[in-house]
Amino acid sequence: MNFLEASWEEREVTAYKAILGDTGLGIFPLSHELFKRMSASGINPRWLTHGVFKSPPNGNRSTWAYITSGMSNPWETNEPEEHSGLGVEFIIETEKEETWAVEVLQMLMAYNLLLAAGQMGDFPLLGDGDRVPLALSDAIRTMMFTQPVSFPHCFSLKSGRVDLLQVVGITPAELQVAKQTSSDKIRTQLISKLGSLVTSKERESVV
Repeated sequence: MNFLEASWEEREVTAYKAILGDTGLGIFPLSHELFKRMSASGINPRWLTHGVFKSPPNGNRSTWAYITSGMSNPWETNEPEEHSGLGVEFIIETEKEETWAVEVLQMLMAYNLLLAAGQMGDFPLLGDGDRVPLALSDAIRTMMFTQPVSFPHCFSLKSGRVDLLQVVGITPAELQVAKQTSSDKIRTQLISKLGSLVTSKERESVV
């Protein structure tokens, strides 16, 4: 097993099992069709090995959790570095099993990969506090990236550190407050009023 394979296995078999428990029956991979819909000028075959795992509730958690896998692959090195690969993976939490949660993470991961490849202009990778327009419903129209509450903020692989960013859907009113103040302000209000960063398609605004 080479360095890439060992780091990959460590993430999916060891780290994700420790963070989530059961990660389901398999991965939901990215597709050519998704990248074509996003007007990718080229599709790296490596991207099609990336995907999303779906984790059911367990004794420690009543929610469903969905987590990306692949952005932290150390494709270009055989030695440990400060961050593994792009140094990040995304997670989203829902009250019930939701197909759209997989699709949201697939789209956001594909967008991040295209950013890394320079296919989305001269913009940085998605990070803590960023907000992306992606509507689930009339009530929830934006995805915000923030540090998790119920999951670790990061984990370590033999290839380096990986930051874990939670994706949470926010309302138009919450987006306006985030723009006027900060994403951290909305994060704090969500946790204070809802007790979590669970995403649902329909909910009242916390502001």
